[in-house]
Amino acid sequence: MKFLSFFLILLFPATIIFANESDNSYSSISVFESEIYSSLFSNEEIRNIFNDKSLVTNWLRVESAIAKSQAKLGIIPKSASVSLIEILDIKNIDLVKLGSQTRKVGRGIKGMLDQLRAKGNMDVKNYLHLGTTTQDIMDSATSMQIKQAIGITKTNLKELILLLNNVAYKNRSTIMVARSNGQDAIPTTFGLYLSTFIGELDRHYTRLEEVESRIYLQFGSTVGTLAPYKNKGLELQKLVSKELKLPIALTPWNPSRDSYVEVVQTVALITSTLGRLGLDVNNLGRNQIGELSEGESGASSTMPHKRNPRASEFMVSFSYYGKMYACAAPDMMNHNDIRQGAPWILEWSIIPESFMISNTSIDRATAMINKLKINKDQMLANFGSSNNFVMSEAVMNFLVDKVGRGKAYDMMKKAVKNAPAGMSFTDLLKSDKDLSLLLSDEEIVVLTDPKNYLGSAVEQVEMIYKKINSKYK
Repeated sequence: MKFLSFFLILLFPATIIFANESDNSYSSISVFESEIYSSLFSNEEIRNIFNDKSLVTNWLRVESAIAKSQAKLGIIPKSASVSLIEILDIKNIDLVKLGSQTRKVGRGIKGMLDQLRAKGNMDVKNYLHLGTTTQDIMDSATSMQIKQAIGITKTNLKELILLLNNVAYKNRSTIMVARSNGQDAIPTTFGLYLSTFIGELDRHYTRLEEVESRIYLQFGSTVGTLAPYKNKGLELQKLVSKELKLPIALTPWNPSRDSYVEVVQTVALITSTLGRLGLDVNNLGRNQIGELSEGESGASSTMPHKRNPRASEFMVSFSYYGKMYACAAPDMMNHNDIRQGAPWILEWSIIPESFMISNTSIDRATAMINKLKINKDQMLANFGSSNNFVMSEAVMNFLVDKVGRGKAYDMMKKAVKNAPAGMSFTDLLKSDKDLSLLLSDEEIVVLTDPKNYLGSAVEQVEMIYKKINSKYK
């Protein structure tokens, strides 16, 4: 099933797809549908939530919930409800024909209703879609899709969080150089380094739970007054809410799309975190650093020695996609009066694509971390890239008790500045006339060993490991 195909037809009726006369196949301009690229951008669980068949099925579910609820309140005869529930089935909808009908009308609901009325009995003709409006059906269906997509995203995100947590714990004592602004800083552990990603993803999970609670039922008739239902409107709204398991907003929200914008921007945060992870894996995998490498990478078409870090590069690219959607999402709020079509149309593309990109990025990250190669020996060896001057802070802080913080800093800065090119940090400490008077050979050995300047890194990772497992397991 083509992903949101009839919506794409609506937006680009003349050019979106081109028939191939030789084999009668279709070629899409979208990477989500391309025979060549779609496997790189696809998460099947998300595709199955937002594809055409699922979309129309959700429209039908909303119409069915309304019919059931109306019958309970005597708004329509019970016999009509039976007829309506029977006809409200995806098997009664010709999606190709619906695409053509949508192109003429600009929305898919009228075409769907026309097809159902053509096949239904008089009860269907008389009572289908009674008192409701296109926005009620489409928005409620979108809310149902979003809730499903959030559920899938949370499941996938949880798996990745637990995976990262396990890798961090196993490497809680794996020593590496911490870098800031592209420069060597001080020692840390690979476990603590990974913890920042765990923390971000954990907060994103919480954000998903919060925004999920703000995804509402849309049911207010034409402009939110519930006027067609007279004094039964609010009770009917409650019954439909119960049927669809969608909460009722405090106020009518026809033009209020803030919750949908919040969804898009929340999943964009996930892709941004994973983009940062991908960027770091890419950088730490450089030949000159060599601390990490992806377990499976893309081969070069011309250089036999080269292995391209495909997972990390796609994660970075997906973060750009996420930012693009996040920047566009506030325009979904640009409704005037009770409703405006132009910003509404944005949702049809931005929402499903945001979930597709974020979950594909999670998939990439999970596969990458599962096969990540961690070169512990190289992590230690890289302390030598600065001739071990990365340990200068450790020595400075040791000297504080002897000469005070200010003087200790000035002494170290002067010694480092005047060190001959290529001299090791250990030799500098032994040869500098001021420092050598304050440091014994035994103290120099201890102070220049990275494992002795890790602070509470290991303990923090152990604490994080317990808290994350307690939350998600």
